[in-house]
Amino acid sequence: MEANLPRASDLLAAGRLGWRRSLRTRLMFWSSLTSIVLLLGVAAVFYAALRGVLIQNAKSEIHNLASQTSRGLAATLESVQVSGQALAENATAVGLEPMRQRTLLMSTIRSDPSIAGAMVIIEPGRLSPEDPGFDWYIRREGGGFKESSVKDLGYDYRNMPWYTRTTGVGQAWWGEPYANAATGGEYFTTFNLPLRRPGDGPEGAVIGMVSVDVPLQRLRSVLGELPDASNLIPVLYSPEYLITLHPDPALAMKQNLEGLVTTGGRSDLAPVADQIRRRQDFEVQHRVASGADAGLVRYTFGGPVGSTGWTFTLAVNENVILAQLNRITLWGLLGGLFGVLLCVAAIRRYSGMIARPIEDITNTARHFAQGEFDYPLAHTQREDEVGVLARAFDTARASIKRQMTEIADMGAARARLEGELNIAADIQQAMLPAGSEFDAGEAHLEFHGLLEPAKAVGGDFYNLFERDGDSLWFVIGDVSDKGVPAALFMARTMTVLEVAAQLGGSPGKALREAAKHLVEGNDTCMFATVLCGVIELRTGALALASAGHEAPVILRADGRREFVPVPTEGPLGVDVAREYPAWRGRLMAGDTLLTYTDGITEAFDRDDQPFGTDRLLATLDPALSARAQCSHLVDAVHAFTNGAPQSDDITVLAIRYRRDARVRERFSVKASLQPPLPGDAVHQLLAQVDAGLEGHDLPATLMHDVHLVVEEVACNVIDHGAEDGREPTLELVATVEGNQLSMEFRDDGRPFDPLSQPTPDLYADIADRPIGGLGVHLIRELAEDVAYARDDGQNILRIVLHIPTPERTA
Repeated sequence: MEANLPRASDLLAAGRLGWRRSLRTRLMFWSSLTSIVLLLGVAAVFYAALRGVLIQNAKSEIHNLASQTSRGLAATLESVQVSGQALAENATAVGLEPMRQRTLLMSTIRSDPSIAGAMVIIEPGRLSPEDPGFDWYIRREGGGFKESSVKDLGYDYRNMPWYTRTTGVGQAWWGEPYANAATGGEYFTTFNLPLRRPGDGPEGAVIGMVSVDVPLQRLRSVLGELPDASNLIPVLYSPEYLITLHPDPALAMKQNLEGLVTTGGRSDLAPVADQIRRRQDFEVQHRVASGADAGLVRYTFGGPVGSTGWTFTLAVNENVILAQLNRITLWGLLGGLFGVLLCVAAIRRYSGMIARPIEDITNTARHFAQGEFDYPLAHTQREDEVGVLARAFDTARASIKRQMTEIADMGAARARLEGELNIAADIQQAMLPAGSEFDAGEAHLEFHGLLEPAKAVGGDFYNLFERDGDSLWFVIGDVSDKGVPAALFMARTMTVLEVAAQLGGSPGKALREAAKHLVEGNDTCMFATVLCGVIELRTGALALASAGHEAPVILRADGRREFVPVPTEGPLGVDVAREYPAWRGRLMAGDTLLTYTDGITEAFDRDDQPFGTDRLLATLDPALSARAQCSHLVDAVHAFTNGAPQSDDITVLAIRYRRDARVRERFSVKASLQPPLPGDAVHQLLAQVDAGLEGHDLPATLMHDVHLVVEEVACNVIDHGAEDGREPTLELVATVEGNQLSMEFRDDGRPFDPLSQPTPDLYADIADRPIGGLGVHLIRELAEDVAYARDDGQNILRIVLHIPTPERTA
């Protein structure tokens, strides 16, 4: 947001502010905004109060309308029920004479205008054994009546559901609305009652039935008496929840309430359906789920229509109730906005009078920005806020003139300090060795380091130096803290370590000797983590010792990469450890040893995520030289941090070991021992190996190593391989390829892993050292690679020896 603001110098140079940034505009804006917020607040309170009253009154009125309409429907339907009950009581009493039954049906229809038709059925043989039965149906048609027997209607009443239900249940019930040829295509609902003999109680045998038809138009006329029916939604549900009457033709006589809720998209009617099933008056507020009114709040009132089983509901949308209130509120807001506009016009007129003194002071500030600090300043004698501002501005002018002098002096001093730090940084970089290459026969060693301090000077360091002509010593370290104190302690640490390494011995002894000197006089309690190592140029043998430093990485020529498990003690400068144990191993041709400081793994990006060891391993490339490896890793760190501030010194040191390849044709030699083993079994095995390797111009030193390996392995197999008195079979395959000789020993003796034996302590007294283990240790020292496996009942030991290139003589 600050980047979008104009600079003060630009505003002063422009002279007059634009209207968008003017104090006048802001005064009008906030005054208008306050007035509008106040207007809206009052309107909201007014609206909320009237809204509650209107809704409550409307709900009460609609509830009364629903109850009144329900009572009207109940009166109509219950009147039909009374007429039907009277017909049922008299139908059996008048006997089977057709004229009497017909007269009874006609009088029932004429006595109740709501009844459009009536029917009586008496089964044969029910009143007397010779009783032929009776069935007749009469309905209104136009201005007269239409009569016929039930059989003439085209169906056997004994198989009709309405007859079987009436005679089977033995109770009166309202049928679902229907329309057919008998009703002239008009929808009727029928009240059905069972017939019993005169004098039989409710438990008496059913001998037939009577029914009276009510046209739905009669019930619709009752609903038509509702006021303002276009805004109300009256619905009449049959006893089976069929939507009988509804303003929407798509629902009337076509949808069942249960189906409308479950599959018709009107899940909001689920509470209404539940209340209808309870057979009690109810009031439900719900939001319409689908249709033209989807999303509108609706109030539904309803209840049972007397004891008929029918249900009536009356609903209205909330927007209908609030329509008039919304119109009144809109006109009120428009009137209030007109008043706000009048207020803004008045504020605009008087804000100019307030802003004019501020414009005078701004004009003076424009001259100050151009360096005219003696330009006159007006309004300093005023007693109001403008005067306070002018006097404060005058005081600031004097302070600025004084501080400008001080800043000039500080700039000169800073320039001198930066020059001195640049010289110190150059001196520190000059103390570090440049990338080098070392050769010893066919062996070549590439060395390269890279240091980027977090400040002008830093506390990281690395160094290397030759000793005895065939060994290369190297160190890398990280001093606590940064800047000049760390750089001074770094210089002292490098000097002490170089002197300690020149004294001879192992890397661990060199660290211990350096620790003694760095502890002395270390009143600042500074310390340094250090990794010290030595590598033999001709063999690649490597020894490492650590004083609290990060574990280095060996990058194999085939792309394998692994952290070296170097034992570590505390950092130098804090205390002197009893010893700094060494890790010993070997670099093969094409391998790279990479050492680094925590500035690599603890480099953080803008989200405070560290570079970490996983990214370190993934970045390494076995095809790169030592120099390219260092640059590639540091570039990857910078790309990861993406411009985030460097929190620590970054240092990396790479050592790559190479050998000149000597082309040899690949060949293999096989030898074996079979039980029973002779007394000179080892001698015979050596004779087989010598016979196979003879004539291939292999160096004498290699053949000496081959003899040592074969003797040691064969003796172990013979001494430890016998199982239950059975002597083992030993097979040897020696393969020469390039500058390597690999030997694979297979025996079927008992499982025995010689590599699992602990490394003997070569510095212990002979009396304290356990017997055995020296032969396996010797094989480890001679071989480039040693591996053991147990497969298919056999011990498999694979040993790889390096074939040295003969030294050339003048």
